[in-house]
Amino acid sequence: MKSSIHYDQLQPGEEGRASKLIFKVFDENVAPCFTEEGCSEFKSYATPEALRERVGYGSFIFAARDGEELVGVAEIRSFKHLCLLFVDLAQQGKGIGKELIQMVADRCREAGNSELTVNSSLNSRTFYERFGFIAQDEEQLKNGIRFVPMKYML
Repeated sequence: MKSSIHYDQLQPGEEGRASKLIFKVFDENVAPCFTEEGCSEFKSYATPEALRERVGYGSFIFAARDGEELVGVAEIRSFKHLCLLFVDLAQQGKGIGKELIQMVADRCREAGNSELTVNSSLNSRTFYERFGFIAQDEEQLKNGIRFVPMKYML
């Protein structure tokens, strides 16, 4: 069966929908690993206004859609750092995250970069390892956010 998921760039005006998706997945899967300070810090990073502002300053956001419904987002900064990767809870395990990572990696290669970095949440570490990301250090804690710095050679 052919997938009904379509991938392209997040369109201006969709930041609110993207933020809502990010918050929903974050609250369920990531927030339990963060302190209260970390949750607040992350949520300020993923507001519609913050997403809109970063796109104006060197970030690029990919979107995955099932019809009109936004089901995944991935943000890269300077075509070398994966800042956000979130897939709707009901759509996880269907290859959407994998496709978004591939699109991000392809865009980074096109920009002339030889590696892609990510600060993986603890619960996403094995997901990234399946795609070839390698931990660069032990678990870190910064502003209440727990993560593992990882790198993928393109």
